[in-house]
Amino acid sequence: MNRGWERGNARAARTEYPRTCHVFKPNLQTIDFVKSTNRQKIAEIGIYKGYTSELLAEHLSGQGELHLFDFRYRVTEVKAKLNAAGYHNIVIHGNSRKTYDSYTWSLMRLLQKHERPFFDYVFLDGAHTWHVDALAFFLIDRLLKVGGYIDFDDYRWSLKKSPTMNPDVFPATTRMYTQEQIRERHVKLIVDLLVKRDPRYKEVVKNKIYEKVAM
Repeated sequence: MNRGWERGNARAARTEYPRTCHVFKPNLQTIDFVKSTNRQKIAEIGIYKGYTSELLAEHLSGQGELHLFDFRYRVTEVKAKLNAAGYHNIVIHGNSRKTYDSYTWSLMRLLQKHERPFFDYVFLDGAHTWHVDALAFFLIDRLLKVGGYIDFDDYRWSLKKSPTMNPDVFPATTRMYTQEQIRERHVKLIVDLLVKRDPRYKEVVKNKIYEKVAM
């Protein structure tokens, strides 16, 4: 293997990966559904500025736990903001911006600590890519209780249509992904191939929220 080529591409991805997201408001569909349940241990994976996190914390009102997964600086900032608002049931799981680091590593560490599933609800709004979130689904499954829910954001998302990751605004995408991968809808692949085909999951909100009905 050409190690120089590998290092060069990894460096390019690491230094040029967008620091901003095209997110300006909370996911109200998720919030409305969470409010209809009595879930006490909630995980939000991919928080950005914490718009949805704030409403999840408000819903829990100091009860249970809200686990936040994202880059370390993001979860630290959002936790400080929520603590200042009086919410102290926040648990953060931060990862670095290194190319091969992600919240899947944080999920793995949780598996090491917990012999049994303990999340009631997991909202997955992270990388949106197959190579990260396909693995994330399997890890979440090991951490999700029977009767719990997994909630996917952006079913029809693609790199090509992303306002921050499409090659026209972020040329590094063409170095990191094939044209086929850029065109493909990654979240749709994960939901259609891994979740809908699994008889242990029941669709509750079309293409978005699934209840785990068996181990």
